[in-house]
Amino acid sequence: MRMFLITLITLLTIPTLLFAADLKLPDDLKAEATIIRGEREQMWEKTLVVRFPERRRTLSTYDGLVDALAAMNHSANPLLWARVNDSFMGKAGRGGKSYTEFIHERTARSLKLNTTDITKMATAADLDNLAMVTKEFGPLTVTVLVTAGARGNAVRTGVDQGNNIEGQEPHGTINVMLLTNARLTDGAMARAIVTVTEAKTAALQDLNVPSSYTKNVQATGTGTDSVIVVSGTTGPRASYAGGHSKLGELIGKATHEAVIEALGKQNGFRLPTAHIAQTKTP
Repeated sequence: MRMFLITLITLLTIPTLLFAADLKLPDDLKAEATIIRGEREQMWEKTLVVRFPERRRTLSTYDGLVDALAAMNHSANPLLWARVNDSFMGKAGRGGKSYTEFIHERTARSLKLNTTDITKMATAADLDNLAMVTKEFGPLTVTVLVTAGARGNAVRTGVDQGNNIEGQEPHGTINVMLLTNARLTDGAMARAIVTVTEAKTAALQDLNVPSSYTKNVQATGTGTDSVIVVSGTTGPRASYAGGHSKLGELIGKATHEAVIEALGKQNGFRLPTAHIAQTKTP
């Protein structure tokens, strides 16, 4: 037990923070984005933090509904995830979950916020391969920030077998953070997650990404995907975000484009030449 505690302290409390880099978001989103870079055990870790000047209604597949002051997507070297998972499995709960919760607490302290003020997700995909896509129409603005990897745990939902109760530690993972100036109802945020998921699956289909578990079938996602939807405060009120709405169209197109870009950067997936030619045909 004493050695376990020493290992826990070493892995979780001695990071080296290197620097932070800002991302430019559209002005009408009224948000600031920063990527904080550091090292732990000589392995990289990076955290995307998006801060808001006031509380925003958010819906997260990790935290549920949160009136948040910030949203974060943490990425770490796959070897670090493996080390944390091996060290803490069966001792302090799932190792990756313990690590994610620690990063959540550390980020909150650095921002002088409570953990309940920040909604979160985590991945082993590199934030250097982040894709950010903005779509606008009239008074509506949608920005999607995506990290994506699908080489190791891509699944075809409805076909592949699941073997865990609480899920797996992040491997590749497709994480989508959706920001909009539209003032979304809770129902619209829930529908936005459906729209994001449909667009993500369409991107995987267009890229011909295969399941990692069943031969000769295409993946619909990975087993650890996450979504955070952040409602706006300055745009039109919206109670629907499906594909028949202009808002849903913007969400779908931004997500589709960002997932394709992120998977290209992370895994080298590229659209087939025939598909590119088809999309360019008037």
